[in-house]
Amino acid sequence: MKTAAIVAEYNPFHKGHEYQIAETRKAGATHVVAIMSGNFVQRGEPAVYDKFLRAKAALECGADLVVELPLPWAMSGAQSFARGAVSIAKALGCVDMLSFGCESGNFEKLKELAETIYSADFQNKVSNFVKGKDSFAQARQAAAASLCGEETASLLSEPNNILAVEYIAAAKLFKCQFEFNAVARMGDGYNAFAHSGKGFASATAIREQIKNNKLDLSLVPDCLNEVYTSDFADISRLDSALLYALRRLTVDDIKNAPDISEGLENYIYSAIQKAKTVSQLFDLLKTKRYTHARLRRIIMSLFLGLMAEHTKGLPPYIRLLACGDRGREILSCAKPALPVIGRALQAKSLEGRGKEIFELECKADDIFALCFSPARECGESFRQKLN
Repeated sequence: MKTAAIVAEYNPFHKGHEYQIAETRKAGATHVVAIMSGNFVQRGEPAVYDKFLRAKAALECGADLVVELPLPWAMSGAQSFARGAVSIAKALGCVDMLSFGCESGNFEKLKELAETIYSADFQNKVSNFVKGKDSFAQARQAAAASLCGEETASLLSEPNNILAVEYIAAAKLFKCQFEFNAVARMGDGYNAFAHSGKGFASATAIREQIKNNKLDLSLVPDCLNEVYTSDFADISRLDSALLYALRRLTVDDIKNAPDISEGLENYIYSAIQKAKTVSQLFDLLKTKRYTHARLRRIIMSLFLGLMAEHTKGLPPYIRLLACGDRGREILSCAKPALPVIGRALQAKSLEGRGKEIFELECKADDIFALCFSPARECGESFRQKLN
């Protein structure tokens, strides 16, 4: 038995994800556990479908067990996202392999980058480049190029490569004895809004089709054709509520949000005061220095009540979202280092920080329920049964 962990959002699950699971099994994995973001994702927006539907889709298409990456880490930048996910993989106590998709597929180059950006002199190099660059990402890539060459450093220009580097670094930090399996991305790029017709479509393109009620079913596994006919989550249904929540905030409130630095709270507060629509808010926030995804995460964190203190440390529990027969075999071999929650009611046994994070997740789920038409009731997490 060899268990592989895959970190994913499955937003939504498509043929590229099915291919990654198949390649993971070709690499020797007999069992696959997916560590999946919940109802809000790293882009700083709600997932197109709820986490239980997405977990079921993963189970239908090759995964054996799906566990949740809690909100504070699912809504974080690459480093915190990766550390949260890898810590769960380690905490399961039975994961042998970490498999990830990336643009490169060259594990040795990705490993070299991980060692470079966490080397002793790297931060000094970054500081030297920051003043001459428009963004931190550009400064980081320039610093990496000065240490390991332009070709290797250029991998940091692709989002899945960046995550792959952080997975490798996190595994080293936590002293995980994982095998690594880097699966090269096939088809369209991460942010492609339309399918090129070659290889797999991006999740971005599929979401656009879903939102326009024009989903090309050939882009998703056949077994999911009926699954993706259900209503999708649309944050625009909460535009007024979002602006209301933001207008109630002070500069100090914003300062306590995750990923705030360099006086960014004042910049965001000013934009909130001027914005009449959510679209206008993000137009006002556009800047070369900060990525659009980072700003969206901050805004969504403020809306959901997610503070910087919530993102400190690592996930305090393992929550199961879906489990098949081989998933039960994984659990029978697991030696979990954290509380395992199969049904939401079991979370009542959590204490301290675990209880706080779980309650935060449930409140976010209840807000997510308002993104549908008609809106759903509160407490869906407590009504769902484990597949």
